[in-house]
Amino acid sequence: MTQSAGPDILFFPPLLSVVVPAAAIAAEWAVPLGLLPNAGTGWSIVAGLVMMLGAGALAAGGTRAFRQAGTHVDPRQSALHLVQDGPYRFTRNPMYLGMVILQLGLGLVFSLDWAVLGAVILWACLHWGVVLREETYLSQKFGAPYDEYLTQTRRWL
Repeated sequence: MTQSAGPDILFFPPLLSVVVPAAAIAAEWAVPLGLLPNAGTGWSIVAGLVMMLGAGALAAGGTRAFRQAGTHVDPRQSALHLVQDGPYRFTRNPMYLGMVILQLGLGLVFSLDWAVLGAVILWACLHWGVVLREETYLSQKFGAPYDEYLTQTRRWL
């Protein structure tokens, strides 16, 4: 990997954020588990909507912080600047965290039991296929400032 190249990620996160919910819907249709309350029932819809709104705010805040810093949002491209503003003050991965929380929220709102398992799979794909690779890349690219950021800010929550 050269300094001008982006991180060597295994998965394109925006694609995962579409494929995993679609797979959860297909699995729910093929093999319904019936563990969650019916869609639109009481606490599950409220909790799910709150999670979805929070997920959207995290993702939008992360995107905004990248754009304000003048760096690429696409994780396949090189990082131009180290971003520590906005939601990056309390999580190193707000956009990816937003994807996982959105998956859980969708599960609650639409009674998709498989979406809960999908959230775990999504998190694992992001963690091992994207985040750890990005961290290696960013440490090599930015050195001590990034390494210090790693000690001050949590990876996920």
